[in-house]
Amino acid sequence: MDRTVFVALADVMDDPGARAALEEAFSTVVVATARSDALTELTALGDAVHAAIVGVRERVDARVLEALPQLRVLGSISAGTDHLDLAALADRGVRVITAPGVNAVSVAEHALMMILALAKRALPAHTAVTGGQDRAGVPDLPVELRGRRAGVLGAGATARSLIPLVRALGMEVLVWTRHPRRHPDLRTATLEEIFAGCGVVSVHLPLTPQTRGMVGARLLRLLPPGAFIVNVARKEIIDGDGLRAVVAERPDVRFAIDDFGLAEDGTVAIVGDQGLWSPHIAGVTAQASAAMQDVVIRGVVREITSQRLPSDAAG
Repeated sequence: MDRTVFVALADVMDDPGARAALEEAFSTVVVATARSDALTELTALGDAVHAAIVGVRERVDARVLEALPQLRVLGSISAGTDHLDLAALADRGVRVITAPGVNAVSVAEHALMMILALAKRALPAHTAVTGGQDRAGVPDLPVELRGRRAGVLGAGATARSLIPLVRALGMEVLVWTRHPRRHPDLRTATLEEIFAGCGVVSVHLPLTPQTRGMVGARLLRLLPPGAFIVNVARKEIIDGDGLRAVVAERPDVRFAIDDFGLAEDGTVAIVGDQGLWSPHIAGVTAQASAAMQDVVIRGVVREITSQRLPSDAAG
């Protein structure tokens, strides 16, 4: 049974269990020589590859799939799927394996960290000390979160993991979801009620055509004085033009975003000192990464061994 799997993330093979599972299920395991070249090396395999394991940096669309006629299983070590053309994958009968919800605690803890860092002026305070200014370098005093209202956009696994954390700080929580009737245990509200009435808003939505640019200037202008926006989902959910406009109008509002390319796309320059950033690491703690890797690899192996490939018949 000749089966080939391509692995875009070289560190997957550092796990003895993952390596053993892949080597047992596949006759050939090809590992990308560099993450930046992963898609080029994958498509170069052509019809030799039957399964692939990628991450959020690999955009697998119809163009990539055209070069991989024998691809049967695609594993993505991620919770989200916005880097995958799911329609094209379905059309070609490729089974997709991801790890939804596995890193929910990781993301929620990161969101909480960002909320606290903004409230307690952690970054300006650190800079003030290292720059020798001490308290004079922190012009805005820290604030308490107890008694404030937090708005959570989304009702999925990461949102539900954050809610008890902020409640433990003495915050009231409102939730926006497209399907409030499915979540009778949550106190839901409209987007307008969230943005007008919450001093903290945390974004926990997938990036879809409906959510892209959903948080624009109209909603941001509703925020109460000194509000915080934390986005541990995807940066594109906040409209760029709206962000630029409101930053200029509202120097009291602070933003925290966890995503790739925030300096390159101009977000850091636009927001300036009103921002706190991290490079898309909210969902990749050591524990979450290991758990997602385990779920995806086991799923890929289970799926490929259940399928009868042309090479099996030939053997």
